[in-house]
Amino acid sequence: MDQKRHPWLHRYVNDGDNTIEPVFSPSDDATLASFAALFLSSGLQSFDANKHLRTDAWSPIYDCETESVVEPGQPPQLFAVVWTPVWTGTDPVAGFRTGQDSAYLGSTATIAMPQDERTAALLMLVTTSYVHLSGRWENSRPVVQAALDVGEPTFRFVELVPESLPLTTHQPREGERQGR
Repeated sequence: MDQKRHPWLHRYVNDGDNTIEPVFSPSDDATLASFAALFLSSGLQSFDANKHLRTDAWSPIYDCETESVVEPGQPPQLFAVVWTPVWTGTDPVAGFRTGQDSAYLGSTATIAMPQDERTAALLMLVTTSYVHLSGRWENSRPVVQAALDVGEPTFRFVELVPESLPLTTHQPREGERQGR
């Protein structure tokens, strides 16, 4: 598996020796197109969003995180929260919180989420069957890929078809190499 091109895949593809190479199916899914627009408007070099269902919780709890790279060569900026399902008719953003749950005291309070691409991407995840959304620049073109949970332990990998991407090119910043 190409860890440079797909550093997030180890979470979803692991056969013990890390040799599985996933096959990405072309997709024009509306969620992928929305994530592409979000990624392109963010100005980031790469942007990943993930959700993972806790298996040891009494009720559904998702660990959610984003990784944002602003400049080439910089380490990713991490943002992590948990999300629990909310009642029908309640804004899904109300399910985000930080801190530890307590069986005795209940769950932690909700938090004010940043009004940027991190919250928007995490909302796309928690309201769909996607478990991962990823955007990066490759050869001056955006590449948007994702993983969908199609039942334990299987994931389906998709890549947004170029026809669904807005017409744009990426101007490499100083120090950025082509083909990354």
